[in-house]
Amino acid sequence: MAEGVDKPKRKSWTNWFVLLLNAAAVVGLVLAYLSSHVSPSTMGYLALFGLAYPFLFLANLLLVFYWFFKKRKFIWYSLIALVLGMGHFMDFFQYSNPDAATAQEKGLKVMTWNVHLFNLYDKSNRYKKRNEMFEIIRKQEADVYCFQEFYHTERKNYFTTKDSLLELLPTKFHHERYTHAIKGDQYFGVAIFSKYPIIKKGYVPFTSDVNNFCIYADIKAHGDTVRVYNAHFQSIRFQPEDYALMDGNSQQEEIESGGKRIAKRLMLAFDKREEQVERVAASIRDCPYPVILCGDFNDPPVSYTYETLTDLLNDSFVEAGTGIGNTYIGVFPSFRIDYIMHSDNMRATAYQTLPSKLTDHHPVVSELVWRAE
Repeated sequence: MAEGVDKPKRKSWTNWFVLLLNAAAVVGLVLAYLSSHVSPSTMGYLALFGLAYPFLFLANLLLVFYWFFKKRKFIWYSLIALVLGMGHFMDFFQYSNPDAATAQEKGLKVMTWNVHLFNLYDKSNRYKKRNEMFEIIRKQEADVYCFQEFYHTERKNYFTTKDSLLELLPTKFHHERYTHAIKGDQYFGVAIFSKYPIIKKGYVPFTSDVNNFCIYADIKAHGDTVRVYNAHFQSIRFQPEDYALMDGNSQQEEIESGGKRIAKRLMLAFDKREEQVERVAASIRDCPYPVILCGDFNDPPVSYTYETLTDLLNDSFVEAGTGIGNTYIGVFPSFRIDYIMHSDNMRATAYQTLPSKLTDHHPVVSELVWRAE
């Protein structure tokens, strides 16, 4: 080749391959956004992208850095996708500095926890762990406690929970509802304990599954009435073989059939949860009082469940939380699935995810105040 003539540039197949991955990452992230607004009964597969949101977000963020150093004209695809979804990112990650309550603002300290039957089936350590959980609950000195997967027995001197809590806490008013009983004297369900009088009790029935429901209590505090809902929405109900597959402990022939089985469980849970969420939302719309909604939603912030409820209520984590606020300790669904939400005429002045790992959920605590008039 003659001297002074430029050599033809060779195509970078690496960049073209990364660009293809970039397109898939952008499409996946946009579908995750859509999952919050489209009901699972309409397009159930979209909810899968909502579950994958943190990983899709991270993938697009890494691609932005890649193109910044490689070929900046391609940076815009992921960058625009990330900017379009900043609202979802703020639901997922927060760094808040809430204002303290003023002298005129009256409030309630609220705790929610999926107590996993107080570790009833851990026969070697159940009394020790139950008592440790009691101590965590006592130290919070909350005005209202909401428990999911609550356990109560009428057997004398056998793993008492409700009676022990009533003796331990100043919350002498309570409301509970149980999904089923074993041997007629052991009960499983949800419970609300309140320091202030409960003037009315009720529940929101779910037709999709009798093992999940929502209760509420109208509580008279500081001269006002607030309705506290305690919801336990549809679980995915993975079995040991499903967790083994996700942990990579399955045989090759099990992977394909196991993958289909997991997808089926997820889609069924999405559909059931939609009906449950719509019923709770309808009850909230009809409520004449300010509302506090606590519970194990079994759905992350990028989901139809979260979007439907935050159309009506404010997320106390968004107002007063910090970080990711991970509440689930198990393998899946990860990140934040336990919530404390409230009406517009209240605000969160504090929010904390407690570090306890005595169950597969972290306890969540928030301090809420009525806004000064």
